Amino acid sequence: MDILLYTFATVGLLGFQQLNVTHHKYKLAAVTSFCIAAAQYSMIVSIQHGGSWLLMGVGGAAGVTSSMFLHKRMREWIK
Repeated sequence: MDILLYTFATVGLLGFQQLNVTHHKYKLAAVTSFCIAAAQYSMIVSIQHGGSWLLMGVGGAAGVTSSMFLHKRMREWIK
């Protein structure tokens, strides 16, 4: 189950980062980069302990769609 959460975080943060770069959000991009490194480290450690490929796929799909939704809402809130 850990692998699902770590993959969700990793892929979600990568999607969020892409939107940060596209919209020139420098401060958010810097913070997100640090978070990506931590999430990837956790995901790799989880893989070493026998993470499921199916859970990784579900976590990744949920992560990227969540980040797209969250980024849009954050931009609307900031305006």
